Amino acid sequence: MIDSALYSELKRRAAAEGRTLTEVVERALRLGLHGEVAHRRARVVLPSYDLGPFRVDPADRARFSELGGAPAPSEEGE
Repeated sequence: MIDSALYSELKRRAAAEGRTLTEVVERALRLGLHGEVAHRRARVVLPSYDLGPFRVDPADRARFSELGGAPAPSEEGE
């Protein structure tokens, strides 16, 4: 099933180019399928580095804040 407006456009193009409707449809499909492949972006591979073990346990907020990291959470009531 093809939309009637699209079908009319395809028939006009086929007549203008002196080709069959089938030829015009096949060419349009091939160009469309080829265009999808050409527009895909290549997968980006990001570098990764082994930086070794943590020097401070990120879960130990008190020690982390002593070293200049994020401030330790204050206790309620202070």
